[in-house]
Amino acid sequence: MHKRLWNSLKLTFTLRPVSPILIKSGGISLNPALPDMQFVRTFTANGESVFIPGSSLKGVFRSFSEKVLRTADPQFACEPFPNLESYCGRKLERVDAKSENNTKENVAAQIYRQSCRACKIYGNTRLRGRLSFTDMYPNGPTKTETRYGVAISRLSHAVAVGPFDMEVLVAGQFQGALVLENFEVWHLGLLALTLQAINDGIVKIGFGKNRGLGQVAMQVQQATFALAKKTGIPQSELWGVGMFLDDQNRREYGVSASDKLMNVPQPTQVHDVAVLLQRTYQAQQWSEIEKASIASLNQLLEGKA
Repeated sequence: MHKRLWNSLKLTFTLRPVSPILIKSGGISLNPALPDMQFVRTFTANGESVFIPGSSLKGVFRSFSEKVLRTADPQFACEPFPNLESYCGRKLERVDAKSENNTKENVAAQIYRQSCRACKIYGNTRLRGRLSFTDMYPNGPTKTETRYGVAISRLSHAVAVGPFDMEVLVAGQFQGALVLENFEVWHLGLLALTLQAINDGIVKIGFGKNRGLGQVAMQVQQATFALAKKTGIPQSELWGVGMFLDDQNRREYGVSASDKLMNVPQPTQVHDVAVLLQRTYQAQQWSEIEKASIASLNQLLEGKA
């Protein structure tokens, strides 16, 4: 299954701070004017600039998805600690292509089928994740400011650490994208639910989330689906990977035979791209797809997907 491209989704979006945010740099800048806690920076064609690493956003997405999945069923998301037997990466070390009657394809199917639902999207040490993020760069001017703080001792109620200063981003807009490959429909539902939670202020990013920092707004600009060419795919449906596989592969990978999203809006553009059909949806159309995919999560929560 994973050696072929059955479907993909590319979401392009903008991100802007609602409250101040801080993604801390791991190093020390040569600029002595910058605060102790500096916003992460990189060099671009326009010189040095603040940016938001894709890894920072992916970690937030995975953390929230795991909470949702464990709420439905504790077995839907493993504990992400390599020393625990329940961690998928450690549990699946026993699946070996050198074992009798095992081929590489059989091993790939076993690893995917036996991975928890969180790992099926985000991956583990034996399985590549389906979801990836680009770094986000500003598409206009940004503004940062310096905030000062101290740490208060809970015993003496005096200053324990500090004062310290930190650089927070207070204004600006960033452009980025995410790509989801070979997805099942419930993957779309979790992705849409996380986007909704971010925009509702439930999920925050960066440092100091319990201090009022980290609330952002993510606005989807465009959604592009690519579906493998197969006769009989209505434009009112989006097919998950289960619809493209035969019965044997569905059983081996543990995917549903009714893996599709129905009653989706008509795309604004359809392109024939070699072996793929590319459908493009604008922001308003994505909003309808988002609602439908979140509603489809009911089947997952009931254990039917």
